[in-house]
Amino acid sequence: MRIDLDALTEGERFIVSWQYHLQNSFFTALAEAISRADIFNLARLEKGFPEEVRAYRDFSMVSGWWEEVRKKAGIIREDNDAKA
Repeated sequence: MRIDLDALTEGERFIVSWQYHLQNSFFTALAEAISRADIFNLARLEKGFPEEVRAYRDFSMVSGWWEEVRKKAGIIREDNDAKA
């Protein structure tokens, strides 16, 4: 499977890299911190990592966002079938 990270925004790349285990140790720890943070600490993390936190919020709360990002990255086809 080829993932087209160049087609994605910074935040989208962060989420795709997290979900497909493509990150280095710093970004893996950052993704874990963002995903576990309460609302107050998430606001603090957003000050330093705005794109990453916004993308995480979209990933976790916006219906259809993750599917669209995967299509954009070439992970799934437009017809919604997973690529082999």
